[in-house]
Amino acid sequence: MRIAWFSPLPPDRSGIAAYSADVLAGLRGHEIDAFIDDTSGQDAVLRARPLAGASIRGAHEFVWRRARRPYDVVVYQLGNSAAHDYLWPYLVRYPGLVVLHDAQLHQSRARALIRQFREDDYKAEFRYSYPGVPPLLADLVVAGLGATLCYFWPMVQIPVESARTVAVHNAHLASALRGRFPGCDIVRIHMGVPDPGVPPGAAAGVRRRHGIPEDAVVFGSFGRVTPEKGLTAVVRALAHVAPSVPNLRLLTVGEPVGYYNLVAQARELGVADVVVSAGYVGDGELASYLAATDVCLNLRWPTGRETSAAWLRCVAAGKPTIVTDLAHQTDVPSLDVRTMAAAPGGPAGAEPVCLHIELVDEIPMLRLALQRLCGDAGLRERLGRAARRYWEEHATVGLMVRDYEGLLARAAAAPDPPRPPAWPAHLAADGSALARALAAEAGVPYPLAAGPGGPESSGRA
Repeated sequence: MRIAWFSPLPPDRSGIAAYSADVLAGLRGHEIDAFIDDTSGQDAVLRARPLAGASIRGAHEFVWRRARRPYDVVVYQLGNSAAHDYLWPYLVRYPGLVVLHDAQLHQSRARALIRQFREDDYKAEFRYSYPGVPPLLADLVVAGLGATLCYFWPMVQIPVESARTVAVHNAHLASALRGRFPGCDIVRIHMGVPDPGVPPGAAAGVRRRHGIPEDAVVFGSFGRVTPEKGLTAVVRALAHVAPSVPNLRLLTVGEPVGYYNLVAQARELGVADVVVSAGYVGDGELASYLAATDVCLNLRWPTGRETSAAWLRCVAAGKPTIVTDLAHQTDVPSLDVRTMAAAPGGPAGAEPVCLHIELVDEIPMLRLALQRLCGDAGLRERLGRAARRYWEEHATVGLMVRDYEGLLARAAAAPDPPRPPAWPAHLAADGSALARALAAEAGVPYPLAAGPGGPESSGRA
């Protein structure tokens, strides 16, 4: 099968970049061109790391390559970040398989259009997606006041309607999207991560590097250090627990952001001495940091109902985890830290792999979780073993690749969906409007036909 694959790729630090690299390395027997963002020029392609299973191309090559040799299927890895802005013009014109990593795209899509001074196009997409919502809400977003309002209006309609097939990574999200878009083909597939593998002595080396005592119980948070990771609540709980548990440490492994200062918060609460910030860690060192961690934190609010690859890496490493109790994670067997019984609503009879924290009781439950896991090595060991078994049964790269093989065949066989007649005009434009206007002004006939049947172009979506 000949496949075009749109996604950020390493060395981009996006989690979806690492995800795509894992999938592509596992797909065999296909001819795959992986198209990355080259809006800044071909230097982006030259900087890209060689990739097993695919040839790396600049996105601007797609149209002429497709014209010379059509692809059987085009794959779009879509998330709520600027790393995916470049693929929107292709997504709406060349239907294929859309893998939706976030059920909320409003923030990134609005930011991309507003940054290009295309406020009217953003407002048109918002009105199309939510015709019953007062359009003044879009003005709030343009004014920079959208914040968490974006989570109420996720703006996934256009990518879903554009696709032959949509894939997501949890059953709850698949069900919700089928309910909202009954005419669309929506499939749930496994998300998988590699076995991290831990070099001998790696854990001790990491602890020495960061001044962490050998007997410390280390709670690790992996990924960008943002408010959405629940770390403010963690340091507040630490402030209650640390005096009675002096060997507790919080280790953050991820790139900090300029608008959030966890260390300053810890200092204000008097627990700066138990917070260790490792900063960004490359893929080659991640296993060592996982090995140095006793318990992993995977809290998230607000949520785009994403499936966390960071959590799966912790599970693959056989680590007990603390997670936020969210609707799309009810299929993960967990313990209620207050009763230490299986949480209601989870899979019947399944072995718990984590402790869950409820948002309405977040800090008290975090305090209990920190105390229980610090004081009970047996509990940590039981949850860690169960976590590893969960990864082996549900979250290996092999499972994910197997699902992709069927998914690619399904999308390749599916027809292109009809373009909705009410779509905003800029989504249907063929990109030749300026050339036509200049030709008309000069009195020169423009030879290209307009509309969907016209010249191949990435347009301005």
